[in-house]
Amino acid sequence: MSHSFTEFTPQDALEASQRLVARRRGVPMYVSLRSASAPDDAATGRGDTSTGSPHPADVELAEAFSVARSRLEAPGEEETLIRALQALAYAGLGPDRVPPSASTPAGRTPTTPLSTSLPVPLSADPGISARGTESDLRDGHFLRVVNYHNTPASWKDELVAELRGYAKDFETVDVADLERFAETGLWHKERPGLLPVFYEGYRDNYDVAAAACEEAGVIGWFFVCTAFVDTPVDAQYDYALAHRIKLVPENPRGERLAMSWDEIADLHRRGHVVTPHTASHALARKVLAPEDIEREVVEPKRLMDQATGGSALCTAWLEGTSWTGETAADRALVEAGYRFVFSNTMVQRLPS
Repeated sequence: MSHSFTEFTPQDALEASQRLVARRRGVPMYVSLRSASAPDDAATGRGDTSTGSPHPADVELAEAFSVARSRLEAPGEEETLIRALQALAYAGLGPDRVPPSASTPAGRTPTTPLSTSLPVPLSADPGISARGTESDLRDGHFLRVVNYHNTPASWKDELVAELRGYAKDFETVDVADLERFAETGLWHKERPGLLPVFYEGYRDNYDVAAAACEEAGVIGWFFVCTAFVDTPVDAQYDYALAHRIKLVPENPRGERLAMSWDEIADLHRRGHVVTPHTASHALARKVLAPEDIEREVVEPKRLMDQATGGSALCTAWLEGTSWTGETAADRALVEAGYRFVFSNTMVQRLPS
């Protein structure tokens, strides 16, 4: 079996994952992969009514999700989904995971044909629902991510070992891989993909995490709060506290805590994905006025593109708000040229 679900205890797995959160360690997560493109977008296969048989490993994952959701119910549906996916990911991706084999990937690969070679179309539903999430898992339309924040020097050896373990079991993923998966509904590599994602733009992400990724042979995904980068060094400690950018004892007052633009450019040159996480760690629901949109959506991409010479295609909101297409902030993301939004329960490919 490809997952550790034979004796899966959702509450125990959730508690183990929550201990990782409390320790500021990497937290594994499964998230749906969705397309927010127009319904007649041929690239996603939505004009095709054919369906493929789900892979047994994906069926197992979907069934385990259903069990976890029923046992980890919270007041709101999104919180219930987060709990279930967090527990599921700890069991499937955590230290006691059963390593997947090349024959049990997410998505449909050319090397593991099913009863039909045609993919099941990606869902274009932006809604947060148990039914939609279970369907995405069953159809292989999901991503494995591990969410990191601070990565202090004292943790480097542990981080390298962890990333090497992931590199042994999973394929590294770049933006082109993500685009291809979202466009076709097919995962094209031999093993399942996994994204190590580092949030906020801490200096120690540059000093420690990037080097650890390279030692392990993986691509890091760095989501940077651009205003944190632009804050004077002597004010960065207080800025972080005021903007829910959590610090650890190895992030002392008076020292530079954020990456520099030169470091961001260097990460890009070294092949990592570097992209905005808004300017000030903003909440989507508070980005309403034109000046808010300019500051939190438009300018971060302009600054990132200017620094790297590339085009930043991904973003994420504080608290992991998903894209609905209904708000001014949502529309601004598309107009600014972002292609993907990372949220708590899904990664969405935006309309072009």
